[in-house]
Amino acid sequence: MRAWWERGSRKPLGLKDHVSKVQETVEELGKQLRAWVRKEPVEAERVSEREHQADLVKREIRLVWARSRLLLPKDRLLELLWHQDEIADLSQDAALLMALCRPELPLELEDAFRALGEIMSKTVHGYAQAVATFEEAYVVGKIKEKGSDLSAQVDLVHRLEHESDLLEREIVATVYRAENLPAFDRYHLVQLVLLLGDTVDQVENAAGDLSMLMAPLL
Repeated sequence: MRAWWERGSRKPLGLKDHVSKVQETVEELGKQLRAWVRKEPVEAERVSEREHQADLVKREIRLVWARSRLLLPKDRLLELLWHQDEIADLSQDAALLMALCRPELPLELEDAFRALGEIMSKTVHGYAQAVATFEEAYVVGKIKEKGSDLSAQVDLVHRLEHESDLLEREIVATVYRAENLPAFDRYHLVQLVLLLGDTVDQVENAAGDLSMLMAPLL
C-alpha cells in the first residue's frame, strides 16, 4: 500500500511563496548593508515594505491552513512559518538600526560587514531552495525521491550558518580591539552584529524545522 505522500498531486502549502517574500526582504537588507558600509543613506523603509509583503502572505497562509485538512502536522508547519516570519522581522530591525547610526569603521570592519552580508544572502538563498524542493516534491508525491537533495540543501544552510557564527565572533572581537571607537559606537556595532547574526540563526532554525517535517516522509 502506498503512503499518503506517494499518492499523487495535492495543493501547494504556500511555504514557497512566503519564503520568496522573506528572501526578498533579506536581499533588500543586504543592499542597505552595502550602502551603510559605503556611508550612503540607509533606506530602511524599503526593507520594511518587503517585510510587510511577507507578512501579508503569512496571514493568508494561516487562514488557508485554518480552513484546510492538512496532511502534515499543523503545529510543525506553523512553527516553520513562524521562523520564516522571524527572518523577515529581524531583517527589518537590522535595517532600522543601521539607519540610526554609521560609526567610522576601520577597513577590516568594512570588509567583515560586507562578508557577513554575503553569507546572510547565501544562507537564505540555500534555505529558499530547500523549501522549493520540499514543496514541489510534496505536491507531486515525490518526497522520498528528493530526500538526498533536500538533505544536501539543509546541510548547506547549517554550514553557512556556522561560517556566519565564526565571522560574527571575529567582528565583535575586532570591535572591542578597535582603540578609536567611542563607547556608544562600539555598543551600536555589537548590537548590529547580533541582529544580523540572529537573522542567519533563524534561517538555520527554519531549516531545522524543515528537516523535522520531512524526516517521517523519507
